[in-house]
Amino acid sequence: MNAKFLNDEEKYYAVARLAENRTGVQHRVWRWYQVREALTDPKLVLIFLFNMAINIPNGGLITFGSIIIKNFGYSSQTAALLTMPTGVMSTIAGCVFSWLAARWRNRRALAISISALFPLMGTALVYGLPRSNKAGQTAGLYLMYCYWGPYATAVSLPQANTAGQTKKSVTYSALYLGYAVGNLIGPQTFRASQAPTYTGGVVAMLSCYCICILLINAYWALVSCLHDPSVSNIRTNKSQGMALPEPNVTVESRSSCDPTRSPRIRRTPRASSAGITVS
Repeated sequence: MNAKFLNDEEKYYAVARLAENRTGVQHRVWRWYQVREALTDPKLVLIFLFNMAINIPNGGLITFGSIIIKNFGYSSQTAALLTMPTGVMSTIAGCVFSWLAARWRNRRALAISISALFPLMGTALVYGLPRSNKAGQTAGLYLMYCYWGPYATAVSLPQANTAGQTKKSVTYSALYLGYAVGNLIGPQTFRASQAPTYTGGVVAMLSCYCICILLINAYWALVSCLHDPSVSNIRTNKSQGMALPEPNVTVESRSSCDPTRSPRIRRTPRASSAGITVS
């Protein structure tokens, strides 16, 4: 480890922590067996489908947001002005629910599920309220832009639940592929023939939010099951970093001779365990 701001003892515990949760130390070696593991991991499928579903409403709102407001009965200029707070709503939702997920230990999926209820309610208000209720429909539209909360919070899930640098890279690639696919599908759900209600787009958004809640709870259940010692066979896997070193070991870096190789663990006598060093 090359962190100059850490002393030897702090470096040891930093490496030990990564070994314990088996998320590994960053490296630049592409490991194909981790690619195979990622592609067969059900967590990757769930997070890909979630990212695609949550971004289908995003694609529609970005493309048709101002048109939807104009169909409430506002002029073009007023409609353009009323779209200004949408970015603020998205930012606030992302910050609030990310903070909430950080505060709730092991409840990140629950925070995502709650955050998905706000755009779901907003979509229902826009579709269900009469056209004469401009204020209610406008408020519903702003709630629809809270979709950024569940998306921003869910982005951190692969980082917390994926081990191996190559596997993380593949997982994040799939995550952003889902983002792109969702944004491509979204505008196709809005049809000019359905104006001003855009029934197809509204139904698609309502369905996507419900699907997102189901997917994220399935992800939560799967991860909880995998992390439960009573049902999982905990073992050391080379793709998930080294085993947790005991307190009487010395962790030596090989970066001076080969930066691509993993740290070497050398057992030392217990009497000298207080003198653990990490270079």
